[in-house]
Amino acid sequence: MYGIPDRLKPLSAAEEQVLLALWDCKPPASRRDIGARLAAKGWAAATVLNFLYRLEEKGWVICTKEQNRNLYSPTVTRRAYGVFTMRQRLDTVFGGDLAQAVRALVSESGCSQSELEQAIAVLNEKHAEAEEYDLYDPYG
Repeated sequence: MYGIPDRLKPLSAAEEQVLLALWDCKPPASRRDIGARLAAKGWAAATVLNFLYRLEEKGWVICTKEQNRNLYSPTVTRRAYGVFTMRQRLDTVFGGDLAQAVRALVSESGCSQSELEQAIAVLNEKHAEAEEYDLYDPYG
């Protein structure tokens, strides 16, 4: 669903933090590389390793061996995960109503003028693409 294989099991908030740290690394990444990005959390190396094992069991990462080190790579892209989680929240919190979600986000997020202009440009681009698709007649 939304670029995420159905075989993947849901993530806890802590597992998500480790996956985000992995995406910030150049894959494949070592536990040390990933742990360095989580240093502010104060997690021990064993804690990071435990979460990496869980992510591997759930199918979110793959582990390969290089000499005496384990190296980790994500099985999905950050963008695919972002779309998946945003769609879940849209469906759950806003009942799938995109306009209501955008209205709430824009009115409460303190967006700058520049951010709003960028969002409008994206919406206009997607609107134009949808119009082109609607006008396409494969039999014409």
